[in-house]
Amino acid sequence: MEALNFHNYPSVIGYYQALRKEVWSITQESWPQSSIKGISWKTARLADSWKEMRGANLRSSRASWDWEPEFNAYQKKPKRYEMSVWYENQLCGLCYGFASKHGTKVRMNLIESTPVRPNPLGEGVFPILSFGATVYANLISADEVWVLDPVKGAIDYYESQGFSAPEIYHGKRVGMKKL
Repeated sequence: MEALNFHNYPSVIGYYQALRKEVWSITQESWPQSSIKGISWKTARLADSWKEMRGANLRSSRASWDWEPEFNAYQKKPKRYEMSVWYENQLCGLCYGFASKHGTKVRMNLIESTPVRPNPLGEGVFPILSFGATVYANLISADEVWVLDPVKGAIDYYESQGFSAPEIYHGKRVGMKKL
C-alpha cells in the first residue's frame, strides 16, 4: 500500500478525503459482497431511524448517541475515519473515528450495526469496519488501532476479533487496542 503524498493536494481537507476514498476502495476490494462508502447526512439520518424500529427480529439495544449531530461534528474533523457498510440498498453498519493528534493512533469512537436480525452480512460488519480502520492507520503511518468506550455486551466479540482486554486509553477513557 503506497502512501498518498500530502504535497499533491491543495488542502489538508482534500488530502484526508483522498485517504478516506483510498480506504474505501481497498476495503471494497477485500469485501466485494458489500458496498463501502463514507457517511453522508442521509446515512446518519437512516442510522438514527434504527432507534424507532420495533419487532421480534431486532436487536433491542441501540447506540446511546444520535448519528446526525455526530455527522455535523465529525465533518469539522479533517483527519476523521468514517465508513458505512451496505449490502445492496441496506445500511448494515457505520463507524466514526479519527487519528490522534500526532497521528500515531486511529480511534474507532462510534460503531453501530443495524438492529435487523439476521443482518445480511452476519457478524461481518465489524471486521469490515476494523479492516478499514487498519488500512487508514497504515496509510497515515499510525501504529495502533483502538475501539474506544466499548459496550459491555461487545467486549468478548471485540476480543475474538483481535483486540485486547479493555484498558485505560490516554488516562481518561476505556479502550481496546488491536493486537
